[in-house]
Amino acid sequence: MTALLSMESLTGGYGDADILIDVSLHVDVDEIVAIVGPNGAGKSTAMKSVFGLLTIRGGKMLFDGDDITRWAPNRIVQRGICYVPQVDNIFREMSIHENLEMGGFLRKGDLSAAYDRIYTLFPDLKERRRTPAGSLSGGQRQMVAMGRALMLDPKLLLLDEPTAGLSPKYMEQIFQICRDVRDTGVAILLVEQHAKQALAFADRGYVLAAGRNRHEGSGADLLADREVAEMFLGG
Repeated sequence: MTALLSMESLTGGYGDADILIDVSLHVDVDEIVAIVGPNGAGKSTAMKSVFGLLTIRGGKMLFDGDDITRWAPNRIVQRGICYVPQVDNIFREMSIHENLEMGGFLRKGDLSAAYDRIYTLFPDLKERRRTPAGSLSGGQRQMVAMGRALMLDPKLLLLDEPTAGLSPKYMEQIFQICRDVRDTGVAILLVEQHAKQALAFADRGYVLAAGRNRHEGSGADLLADREVAEMFLGG
C-alpha cells in the first residue's frame, strides 16, 4: 500500500536544538498510527513537524505524492492535513456550532452535509450545539476540537494527546470515535501518553525515545514485545 504520509530520516527541532534525530515513519490511507514513548521522547515534536511547526535540517516529508518539507501550516491545511493540539484547541466563548463554522472557513458553498457528518460522528454535540464550548466537559471539548478539524474534510487528522486528562469512559469514547473517523476514509496520526490503550486500538505504532526511532510494528506486536513492555509500557 502506498503511504499517504511518509517522514523520511527527519532531523530538526526548535531554533538550533535538534529534538528529532533521523526519525522515519509512515501513515497509510485509512489507518490509525500511534506515536508513544516516555516523556521528552519527541512525540509531540514529531507531530508538529508534520504540520510545519518545526525547523527541519535534514530528511523530508511526503504527503499524497507531494514533498511538503518546510511548507507553511496554512498551505499544509489546504493540502488536506488538520492538526488538533492538546490544549487551547477550541474557541471557549463560542457555541459548539460556531466552533464548527470556524472549522469550515476554507470551504465554499453549502456546509449542511459537513455539519450532518460531524453531528453523526459526535451525537453528544448535536443536542447541545448552541452551548458555549467552554462550558463542556473535557471529553466533549475534545470532540468539538476534532469536529472543527474534520469540517475541512482532511485526508489526515493529527491528534496530540487526545485523551489527556479524560476519564476512562471518555478515553474509550474518543478512541471509538477515532475508529469511526478512520472508517469514513480519514487517516489518523496521534500522540498518546496512554501507550497501552493507544496501541491496543491503533493499526500500527512507533515508539520514540530521545528523539529517535526505537521500535515500530502493529499495535498488537508492540504490546506483545517484552522489551517494549518493560522499557516503555510499565512491564
